[in-house]
Amino acid sequence: MCRITAPQIPRAAACYGESNLAVTAKLMSYIVAPNFIGLPAITVPVGHDRDGLPIGIQIIGRPWAEATLLQVAAALEGLCAPQNKGPNVFYDMLGQ
Repeated sequence: MCRITAPQIPRAAACYGESNLAVTAKLMSYIVAPNFIGLPAITVPVGHDRDGLPIGIQIIGRPWAEATLLQVAAALEGLCAPQNKGPNVFYDMLGQ
């Protein structure tokens, strides 16, 4: 299980950005290990918590098994798709 759920983004972050090293460290803790040892990994959205924040599952595959990992992720995403909805608020950080 992940040590942190998705944090809410403050409204001001859309204009000014946000930097919170403690939250970033918790979010990154499960990403670093697979990358360090060369394992393919993918995160799939599987639903939302009671506050409407996204919940995902990270799947880590064997070395050089990207194709299998993508097939498993696509199947899981297909099973969870009816539950997944877009966010109520979407910020396009690359847009104007």
